[in-house]
Amino acid sequence: MLNEIIIVEGKSDSQKLKQIYGEKLITVETNGLGLDEKKIELIKKLSENNKIIIFTDPDGPGKRIRETLINHINKDVYNAFILKTDVDPKSKKIGIAEASNEAIKKALENLVTYNKNNESISWNEYVSNNFYLKENRIKIAKQFNLNEELSSKTLFKWLNWMNLNVEKVKEIVGA
Repeated sequence: MLNEIIIVEGKSDSQKLKQIYGEKLITVETNGLGLDEKKIELIKKLSENNKIIIFTDPDGPGKRIRETLINHINKDVYNAFILKTDVDPKSKKIGIAEASNEAIKKALENLVTYNKNNESISWNEYVSNNFYLKENRIKIAKQFNLNEELSSKTLFKWLNWMNLNVEKVKEIVGA
């Protein structure tokens, strides 16, 4: 994982990843929603010469952090996702640090690339093909290990960030 920088929310997430991948792994912590302009500028600068992987918790704050960073980075951003079901059910927290090693490895082996500069599906195509329907959103979410509770507008935005066309999404939903 040279030239890769993994963006996580906190120290415990960094510790967990380094426990799995070794101390040479480079992480940058956002301090949760404490993500500020200085940290965003640092991550943008790092993205110029490094592959940026966003690996935030599977909750609302994690989603907001991910979207904020994607909106500030003007190139491909790689995303790793775990689901709430990947987290130890006895844990009070829902985060990377509480996820199983297997779930973390799977997430980092199955990265989803986003580039915000694309519009591969129009809103009209999205609606007319019924991709917004809950059962289709669930199928798409499962394909990319996304949270199944993703809103229709967020999914539309993320499909474009992934540069998926109508045919590819039809394959996923079985249309």
